[in-house]
Amino acid sequence: MSLPANVSLIVASLDLQLVRLLRSAIRTADRSVTRCGCGPAARFEPRQVIHPTPRYEPRPVIHPTPRIEPRCVERPLKICPDAPPCSAPCAPERTHIAKSPIQPPWKTLPWENLAAPAKVVKMIVRRPDNLCKGSIIDCFI
Repeated sequence: MSLPANVSLIVASLDLQLVRLLRSAIRTADRSVTRCGCGPAARFEPRQVIHPTPRYEPRPVIHPTPRIEPRCVERPLKICPDAPPCSAPCAPERTHIAKSPIQPPWKTLPWENLAAPAKVVKMIVRRPDNLCKGSIIDCFI
């Protein structure tokens, strides 16, 4: 036999030996699990749901310490019965009412003061040469 044929025969026998070792390891692992009884469960059960009984408690109330402040006392002015009456007037008399220089808008009629029409500026709109932006590429080197 030639050398390459011998090499391929050796490689094939090593592969077969590896497969046999793996199968025997799997078999012993399966046997040891079933002996101790810690294997997979026979069926899967749903997760347990616990519903506790609701507790209704009163709201917490905070009672601040009372703060006692002194009472506000307003004392009237002492009026002397011997004092003469006041000679000056209490409030100034209004004899002249100032008139505003701006006339209110409701006093004038709209057709009396017509506003001049606004001047119209004619704009000439020209379209640019390039209709799509970025379509013209200028290379100046």
